[in-house]
Amino acid sequence: MIIYPDGDGDGAGHISVYLAIIGKTSLHAVWEVNVSFSFLIFDQIHDSYNVMKGMERHFRNIKTEWGFSKCISHKTFKDPSNGYLVNDKCVVGVDVYVIKNQGIGECMSLLKGTKLYKHEWKITKFTKLKKKVYYSEEFIVDGYKWKLSLYPTGDNRQNGKNISVFLESVDAKGFNRQKRVQAKFGISLKNQIGGEHHKKSGSSNWYSAATKGWGWSSFMSCCEFNDTKKGFLIEDCCILEAEVSVVGVVNSLT
Repeated sequence: MIIYPDGDGDGAGHISVYLAIIGKTSLHAVWEVNVSFSFLIFDQIHDSYNVMKGMERHFRNIKTEWGFSKCISHKTFKDPSNGYLVNDKCVVGVDVYVIKNQGIGECMSLLKGTKLYKHEWKITKFTKLKKKVYYSEEFIVDGYKWKLSLYPTGDNRQNGKNISVFLESVDAKGFNRQKRVQAKFGISLKNQIGGEHHKKSGSSNWYSAATKGWGWSSFMSCCEFNDTKKGFLIEDCCILEAEVSVVGVVNSLT
């Protein structure tokens, strides 16, 4: 990944980002790699990755770099409310999927018309929960098994300040290195006294054998959650709801 903080070419006022293929000496003199990729930027406020831009392109010996001269504007990048630049630090990344490499590679299927599945998880006797993490019952979306995970006092990054909630793929532990499933999801904490639900949602995320869960380490502050006047914890009970749709699948070509 190549980044020009002050822009490249016609990218004045923007950050330019490109993807380059390396190790070309290991390929044949005439070669082509078909790649689908998306550039990501981390929202440090909401603890989630957002897609800046993406494309599908052919990398070959006469064109080894692809990307965007205007990937994200300086105005958007520096806006404190977006959470991209915090304490003069940012996190950017790229999702890369090889669709075809000389007939041997990966096949990506983008699913159209997928339905949004809702799963509700009612958690009782919340203040008596002593374990670090709890899991919902498994549920199926488009043939894949999922579950919610809840850290009542937060995961290792929170030190008891926030509750953490994630959507996990049950099947991911059995995926081979090429297998990936892309899911778009949101998680809500229901308001039980008629107020607005607390909902977080993000861009689509890829699940693999290496990445089995996505979500929010800082889903809600423990202080706000435990305040019964807020309506999220009533009679020692809270309700989480996940909305999930599977939007893409990558399999190895055989």
